[in-house]
Formats: sequence, structure tokens, C-alpha cells
Amino acid sequence: MTMLKLIIFCFLTKVVMSSEKYLAPSVFLNHGGGPYPVLGEKYNLEIAESLRNVTNFVNLDRLKAIIIVTAHREEDIVTISSGEKHSLLYDYYNFPPESYEFKYEAPGDPVLARRIHEAFKSAGIPSALDDQRGWDHGVFIPMMLINPKANIPIIQISILKNQNAEQHYEIGKVLYEFRKDGVAIFGSGLSYHNMHEFRIADPETENTIVNKEFDDFLNNVCVGDEVNRKNIVFWEKQNGAYESHVKGKADHLMPLIVNAGAGGSRNGRKIFDSIFLGKFRLSGFVWDEE
Repeated sequence: MTMLKLIIFCFLTKVVMSSEKYLAPSVFLNHGGGPYPVLGEKYNLEIAESLRNVTNFVNLDRLKAIIIVTAHREEDIVTISSGEKHSLLYDYYNFPPESYEFKYEAPGDPVLARRIHEAFKSAGIPSALDDQRGWDHGVFIPMMLINPKANIPIIQISILKNQNAEQHYEIGKVLYEFRKDGVAIFGSGLSYHNMHEFRIADPETENTIVNKEFDDFLNNVCVGDEVNRKNIVFWEKQNGAYESHVKGKADHLMPLIVNAGAGGSRNGRKIFDSIFLGKFRLSGFVWDEE
């Protein structure tokens, strides 16, 4: 093959691939403690590496946008970031000065935001657009590691204050339709989140997993078929539920429930397995075309 033919072949291949429909993935991300994954704090190194490795199963070049459902914004109704650009909200405290100077200048997408708003309206789910509030660290911390180029539009979506699991699953079902247009759904939270237990853990001496039963439940439903996956809405009935996510403070689990709702007909896959602070098992999942 001559050089000219090779160039033409590569160009045509790229055109064909770009025109193909891409079912973008639904991905649950464990975003770590505040800015620690970006700062390289030793107990967040595995989390940071998992975020860098998102590109192993998400083709960033084929994404039209990313919807990020964040644990760090709770509202009475689903709230959608709709500005052309958003500032950053450094919603963490007593961290090194450099963590308050982070930049992540990805664009927003007001047109997509309005489409999402209309989709929720059609589904009977109250929602609102917000072009003012900055993106919280549940958005920019993982994205600084996943896509440092900041060249993919981002829409941030809140969770609900009521932490109603079934409603969050329904939110995910609405968002699933946008995957067909090459829009990835990222859930940003933690599969285990108990701040009291985090504070008293001694990672240098701990060697007992405290949330095995509840983590097994999450794995069983998330890698199961669509019928089994719906059982995630009954998370509160499982052994170890309130030890893993304190009642009324399950904000970091809600994004996973949205991701499960956005999973479509295929089984999920486990993509992250780590022991955090010596005793808490963390799990991450993806629903994609594979």
C-alpha cells in the first residue's frame, strides 16, 4: 500500500468510526477523600490510579459529552448544570493550599442540558436548570485524572435530598437514553462511606474487612442481569447497609443507584476492587457494550 493510499484509508476509517453510533458507558467512580487523589495522598493512590485507568474502558475520543451525577450536590429536585462554562466549588476544608488552586476548564453544554431537562419532564421527574453554581469536587477531582485535557463537555446532575433509591433508579433510566448518543454517565461517590468509621480507622494496623456482606450485595446486583440489578433499590434491607451508608447520609451511594438505572439490558462488570484505609472494601462498576 502506497503512502497516499494508507493516508486515505486511515482517514476513511476514522470518518466511518466517528459516524457509527456509540453506546457510551455508565460508570460508577469511587472519587476518594476530598482532593487527595489528585494530591497523591498515599491512602488514595489506588483510587487515583483507578480514575486514570477509566480510559481503559471508556473511549474518550468517541464521547460527545459526560453527565456526572455527584454525591456532593443534593437538591429537592434534580438540578442540571446548564452554563457554557462553570467555575469550581472547592467544597472541602483544611487541605493544602494548592488544592484550592486546581483548574478544570471543560466546557458545559447548554443545549444538552435543556434536552436532559425535557427528558426528565417527559418522564414526570421534576428538574431544574442552573447556569450559576460551580462544579463541586465530585466532578473536577475525578475528571482531572480521567481527562486532563478537559476537552469534553460536562453536565453535572445533582442527587435528591430525599435519598429515595427508587427515584434515583428512575433518574438513571432516563439518562440511559443519552448513552445512545455517545454521552457517558459517570456516577461520582463511594461504595462505602461512613465518615465516623473513616476518622477512627488506623490503616497501619487494620486488616479486617468490615463491609464484606454489603459489598457482596452490591457486586451481586451490579454484575447481575437487568432484573436482578433493580434489587439495588432495596439496599437498606441488606446486612451491613447502615454501617456502610449511615441512614439519611447515603449520598455517596445514590450515584451508583443512578448508574445501575442507566445500565440498560447488559450485565455490569466490576472494574475496581480496593481495600481503603485497611478495612473498607470499595467496588467500581461499568455497564457498556462488552
